[in-house]
Amino acid sequence: MTADHLSYKRATTVSLVGLAIQVVFALVFLVYSRLGADSAALTGALAMLLGLPIWVALAVVFHQHRLERLEAMEQEAYRASAAAQASVFQESGATLADEQPHARRLAALHKWFLPVVSLLVAGGYVGLGVVRFSQSRGLLGDEAAFTPPSQTGWAISIGVGIAILGFIFARFVAGMAKQKVWDLLHAGSGAAVACSLIGAAQVLAHFFYVAVKNPVLLKWVGPGLAAGMIALGGEMLLNLVLNLYRPRKAGEFPRPAFDSRVLAFVAAPDRLAQSISDAINYQFGFNVSATWFYRLLARSVASLLVLGVLTVWLLSVFTVVQPYERGLLLRNGRFVKEVGPGLLIDWPWPWARVERFPASAVNELEVGTPRPSRDGPILWTNQHTAEEKFLLVRASVGADQAGAVGGGGSDDLSLLAVEIPIHYVVADLRKYKQLGQDGPGGRVDAIRQQILTATASGMVIRYMATLDESQVLGEERRQVAARIARLVQETFDSTLDAGVRVIFAGVAGVHPEQTVAPDFEGVVSADIKRLAAVETAQADAVRSLAEVVGDVDRARLINAELDELDALRTRRAEPSAVLAQEQKVNDLVVGAGGEAAVLIASARADRWQRYLGARSRAESSVGMIALYRAAPRPFRVARFLDAVREAASNARVWIVPTQGVRIRLNQEEQVPMVPGFGTSSGPESESK
Repeated sequence: MTADHLSYKRATTVSLVGLAIQVVFALVFLVYSRLGADSAALTGALAMLLGLPIWVALAVVFHQHRLERLEAMEQEAYRASAAAQASVFQESGATLADEQPHARRLAALHKWFLPVVSLLVAGGYVGLGVVRFSQSRGLLGDEAAFTPPSQTGWAISIGVGIAILGFIFARFVAGMAKQKVWDLLHAGSGAAVACSLIGAAQVLAHFFYVAVKNPVLLKWVGPGLAAGMIALGGEMLLNLVLNLYRPRKAGEFPRPAFDSRVLAFVAAPDRLAQSISDAINYQFGFNVSATWFYRLLARSVASLLVLGVLTVWLLSVFTVVQPYERGLLLRNGRFVKEVGPGLLIDWPWPWARVERFPASAVNELEVGTPRPSRDGPILWTNQHTAEEKFLLVRASVGADQAGAVGGGGSDDLSLLAVEIPIHYVVADLRKYKQLGQDGPGGRVDAIRQQILTATASGMVIRYMATLDESQVLGEERRQVAARIARLVQETFDSTLDAGVRVIFAGVAGVHPEQTVAPDFEGVVSADIKRLAAVETAQADAVRSLAEVVGDVDRARLINAELDELDALRTRRAEPSAVLAQEQKVNDLVVGAGGEAAVLIASARADRWQRYLGARSRAESSVGMIALYRAAPRPFRVARFLDAVREAASNARVWIVPTQGVRIRLNQEEQVPMVPGFGTSSGPESESK
């Protein structure tokens, strides 16, 4: 087809029509997503909106191509006219760029405008895809958080309409893009077929939900569309990079990066081989499909495909069971044997196949209350999780109440939240596989987990009812966990024959109900204070004993010997035995070197001091009596003079005449009374 202005005008019109159709598709999907509370439809609406810049860019470029063609026709007509032969025009300094402004603008659009639009569209697809995928990913593993959309009928109707109309329009645009002049419309056909795929995905997910009442596709369609947006944006970025290195001829315009090759293949499935050849030729810059190697490869491609498929099929005779796995060998659907890790060679698929399972991996069952779901400190007085499950246990009784209730326990019950993780491995894979063969949505493994959890929970509830709260909260927790592991294993073997082996059971996170937790903490606090007081008293006792006798062990030995001494005195034992025991205690106390030994040594020194002082005074008295008897009068005179000398040693002396003198002494001038003389004076006494 001739690349004239009429061809480009038609392409511009088709681009504007495609823009209007995609705007309607996006708005309809957006309105439905808001009214029907459909998160996947919102993702699809955003993907459709991101395709609008593609149609706008195509309309702008095709319009500029039309202007460039009109300008070229005017230039050609002008050059053929007589006016162009005038010398004044021949001498003008106008250049080709000045004479063709629309051609210059067209080159700028292909060089800058289309790459910038491609970069923005690709960034939008990747950015919004990541955001929507992260927002919808949390619904995949949480069934309770996902609510199926209520307007299923509207979703199917809208999806069918968009899928059909979008695909028809995409086929129409792709047919136009077969012409070289409309080659850019490949990008528009890709945008239209993307809307069709989004509508088809919506129809498939809702129809599957209506047919089998399983929302698995509804849960996955949102993340799937988001992942498709990310992949489409990545392809556009890759095309942008490849266009930088692609060789091209002078005057040739590159295909825009937002022209998705994948969507173009979907829009024209009947031309898949030709589209692949065109893509290869475009990327390498020459006609690769015309080379001898390509032709040879094209003639042998069927044989190569058959050989590849046959090789892949024959490889199915080899099965590798990993070290942590075990497998079930099935031939024609019948069980043959259980195989361990290693290489297994058997019949190819579908006659034989191996179902592998990570049997050596440790699996966990959560029995009792769930793990805490909140951040921060985990205390008895705050809520651990939104749905705590409590187990019934017997209430503990004190020692003073045990006799009143029969000496063994109480009829009262208590509620305790107990986390009981149970770990197990698969011991018999065949029995384990037979435990759950079917379930809603094909969730066989989840059904097995539920069966095992329910069985273990029933046993734990019955066993916990035989315990009291002190056993679960106290030091017997390890024994309780070991007992639970054994009982769970016995229950699995006797009731289910599940082929599993319990390797661990724990009793963790035990706490009472939140409203009574402060009372439990009060008891624990009082017990801690009691223990602290006992420890303080013991420390004081050790310190006192160490100060008294220097050594705690020696103090205990001395205390035992003192008890023995009291026993001897109580029994009125022989005086010699009592004396020997007293001496033994005395030797131990003195040998310890503490305060008791110091007191005993001080008492002994004081005794000898008093004894020797008294004896010295007694001997002095005997000597004085002998002197008195030998010379009574001189002895009395000497003793009198000694007393006067001793009394007057510190006295004040006044020398006065012997007659006619009167002396008055004030109280502060009086000499203190001399002991032994009996002279006293009051405050007003006088001496003459």
